Amino acid sequence: MTTDDLGTRGFAHGTDRYERARPSYSHEVVEHLCAGAGIGPGTRVLDLAAGTGKLTRLLVERGASVTAVEPSAAMRETFARVVEGVPVYAGTAERIPAPAGAYDVVTVAQAFHWFDPEQALREIARVLRPGGALAMVWNELDESEEFIAGLHRVAEWPFHAPHDYRAELDGSDRFEPAERTRFPWRDELTRDQVVERCSTFSYVAAGLAAEPRARFLSRVREFLGEYAEPIELAYITDTYIARRRDFEPPL
Repeated sequence: MTTDDLGTRGFAHGTDRYERARPSYSHEVVEHLCAGAGIGPGTRVLDLAAGTGKLTRLLVERGASVTAVEPSAAMRETFARVVEGVPVYAGTAERIPAPAGAYDVVTVAQAFHWFDPEQALREIARVLRPGGALAMVWNELDESEEFIAGLHRVAEWPFHAPHDYRAELDGSDRFEPAERTRFPWRDELTRDQVVERCSTFSYVAAGLAAEPRARFLSRVREFLGEYAEPIELAYITDTYIARRRDFEPPL
C-alpha cells in the first residue's frame, strides 16, 4: 500500500480521535533522533506523512524549521488546528512536493510501512542535501509482554514482529548503513483510553466495517474488564537513522 492509499482509505475519518488517543514520543527518543540526525535550531526538516503532527511539534520545540507533508486531507485539517506555525502540504512519499536538496533531515513517524520503499527512498534522497539524514520512528506494542499478548489473542489483531528496515535502507544505494535503536517504555491509561487507542489502529480504522469494528472493540473492552485501572501498555519505540550518501546517485 502506498501513501496514496493511506490518504484515501487509512485515515479519512476519525482524525480527532487519532490525535487524542495515539501516544507521543518520549524525551529520550526525541533526543536520540535529534542527536543522530543533527536536528537543532534552524535545521530544515521535512516531516513526511506527518499525520496530526505528533512528532512535528516535538521537533519545533527544539528549534527546527519544519515543513510537513501529509496525504490525508482530514489529517492536514487536524494538523493545521493543533500545530501552529508549521506549513503542511498535500503529497506522498512517492511524490514529495519539494525541490531537490531542500532539506537537511527527513523524518517519518509511524508511516514508512505504508510507502513503496524503492520509490519513497528515491524521493527522500532527492529532497535531502548530500549528507542529510533520514530518521524514522515507530511506537510498537511489545507483544512479548503477557498482557499485550493476551490482548492480541482476544482482539484477534494480526500479529507482526517489527520489521527491520535496514535491508531496504542499505540496499537503496542512496544511504549510508542505517543505525537501528530500540527504546522500551510503558504508558498508563484508563480502560476507555485503551479501547479508544485500539480503535485508531490502521487495520481497525481502515480495514473493518462498522459492525466488525464494534465487535472488535467489545472484545477488547471485555478483556480489559479483568484488570484494574490504570492499565499499563508496554511499548518499544523503534528508530532508524541513515545518512544520504555524499555522491549523487541517479534519481
